[in-house]
Amino acid sequence: MIGYKLTLEQKEAIQGVEFSDATFFNCVEDIDGVWFLFLSEQDTNNLPNEYAYILDLPQEEFVPKVQENIFK
Repeated sequence: MIGYKLTLEQKEAIQGVEFSDATFFNCVEDIDGVWFLFLSEQDTNNLPNEYAYILDLPQEEFVPKVQENIFK
């Protein structure tokens, strides 16, 4: 899965921010501790100008963390 790669500062600046009606930024940490953002086509079309820089961020392969089974 390909996503926009964020610095910690970029993640902190946008995490949880609502940018359109009932749509907010939800950043995800990968297996290496790198933060990513995933946007749908609709999200990119509705992105306010103040967040347009996100579309210029590097896009890289996201490798999710392996979650432990808490129901052992």
